[in-house]
Amino acid sequence: MSQAQPGVVMVSLSEAYAIAIGHHRAGRMGEAAGVYRAILDADPRQADALHLLGVLAGQTGRVEEALSLIAQAIVLDPEAADYHDNLGSLRRTAGDPARAAAQHARALTLEPGRAKAAFNLGLALGDLGRMGEALGCFGAALRIDPGYGAAALAAGRLLAGGPEPGVIHGAAERWLAHALALAPDSADAWAAVGRARLAAGDADGAVTSYDRAARLRPSDGAALSNLAMATLQASGALPEFPRADRPEATWGEPLARALDLFLAALERGAGEVAEAALFRTAVLTIHRGMLDDARLERIAERARDRLRRAPGDGAAAACVAHGLYRRGRLTTASRLARRYLRGWSEEAIRADPQAAKWRQVDARPVFLDALAAYRPRIAGAGERSMPVPPAAGGGAILLVSVDSGYWRRFGGWFLSHALRDPAGNRVHVHVVNPDAEDHADLDHRCAAQPGRLSWSLERIDLPVHAPGAETTYYACARFFVALDLLERTGAPVFITDIDARNTAPLPPELRDGAGWDLTVMRDRRARGPFDDIIVSFLGVAPTAAGREFLGLVGAYIGWFFDRGEAAWTLDQAAPYAVLHDWTRRGRAPRLREHEFLRLPWFDFPVKGEG
Repeated sequence: MSQAQPGVVMVSLSEAYAIAIGHHRAGRMGEAAGVYRAILDADPRQADALHLLGVLAGQTGRVEEALSLIAQAIVLDPEAADYHDNLGSLRRTAGDPARAAAQHARALTLEPGRAKAAFNLGLALGDLGRMGEALGCFGAALRIDPGYGAAALAAGRLLAGGPEPGVIHGAAERWLAHALALAPDSADAWAAVGRARLAAGDADGAVTSYDRAARLRPSDGAALSNLAMATLQASGALPEFPRADRPEATWGEPLARALDLFLAALERGAGEVAEAALFRTAVLTIHRGMLDDARLERIAERARDRLRRAPGDGAAAACVAHGLYRRGRLTTASRLARRYLRGWSEEAIRADPQAAKWRQVDARPVFLDALAAYRPRIAGAGERSMPVPPAAGGGAILLVSVDSGYWRRFGGWFLSHALRDPAGNRVHVHVVNPDAEDHADLDHRCAAQPGRLSWSLERIDLPVHAPGAETTYYACARFFVALDLLERTGAPVFITDIDARNTAPLPPELRDGAGWDLTVMRDRRARGPFDDIIVSFLGVAPTAAGREFLGLVGAYIGWFFDRGEAAWTLDQAAPYAVLHDWTRRGRAPRLREHEFLRLPWFDFPVKGEG
């Protein structure tokens, strides 16, 4: 050959190919392409040059060009098995597994001893869902070349990802064991074993396998992300993967490890799946009261970066808001949450529990300043009556507010504990939309406990006045009823839940309302402004501060109902926001605080289950 490229003199065709292939194998794609083109300039019918230039084009992402070049090579040399095999691989890359399979089958016909063609045909058939034929091809590749570990690995992966992973788990493990026998330190094989075990429900085994893969490939973000996912599933903390042998008390360490692994995976290039899993896991860990401030701050920093790229990521926004709340910056947190929710549809907000909860946290001074003058429409939307009012005189009143279903489920049980002590508490039951049977039942119970038991009812069209928040309403209505009871009786009112168990009468200092304005139960695990004050036990004394507090909380709740934005935990976000605002203003109600789940007078069997 004559000079084909400046600085390169080729004396023969074979030497030109040797130079081009040398560049190609060394990754010098531009130089290799130049020599291949020089060969074709000299002789356009050089099928090998067309084929290799097509392979190079495919390797550099130019799939359409690659398909065209290799097809031209096949026209020139239709019996070259490797041309058909590589064209098939390109067609599979282009998303055409049917034509890919035909091309690989042609290669195998031309060269029956070509293990790679059998392997590639198996991959294409697997894409087409023809599992049995695919496994046959992988087996054929191993018969041709017993050391072809990639075929055993592909078979195991195919079985593990099939429609019935539990049924074929054993077969997948056998194929993967074969792959590991050929390559004991294959990170890909160990990762495939992890995937197979996870699909079969063996989360502990998956953790072991993914851990081995991550140790073999410590710089691989995907390996660390897989290990994090398996650790999370093995913990028992995921609602969709509960474990009787992993009670909630054991979740803290694996949740922390999963978060650390996700963070490490992202530092090593893991993608959006790992990033989304990090924020979802952080929200779960916050909800369980198990996320420490240091980890939350690291996660919140990454969440800020995520929100710059994807402002609609609700879990990331929740992580940032929680971080601000932990640092005492609730006003900023509530502003941020509301800003990120702009543009979200109502359906999207209600489908995202964190979005729905944070929308109800409004600590802006301008909003809270307006509450004193706000008269919520929802407070007067229904018709309230009091068939049996509380008796004049007497001590504190325990107030529960329920719908008909909850009354029938828990009412008798609750009263059997709350009214057990003859010298104990008074109880008032408020029922939203009771039927005639509920009415008769409560009248009968009140007659049997004169002076101790009273009740009221409310008839309201909840689908009209509280669309999407029907179950939230009866939890919130108790604040309106509490203010009414406070003004009627001049006695302290203690809001509690119908599924709470009263274990002892309230002590005299609480029953008499002396020396305090508010009594609250707090969850010290910093789970969020909607889970800080637990309204399963909240007492209000008949003082000016107590009345003002109930009025402001009722106005806060009403504002969200009136705008169709009420959701679960509004009854807890409202008192927290009002107390936070009072603290900001330097107001100091006489406050008594008690620890969640550690009250000497109540326990909470349902909430105690987590």
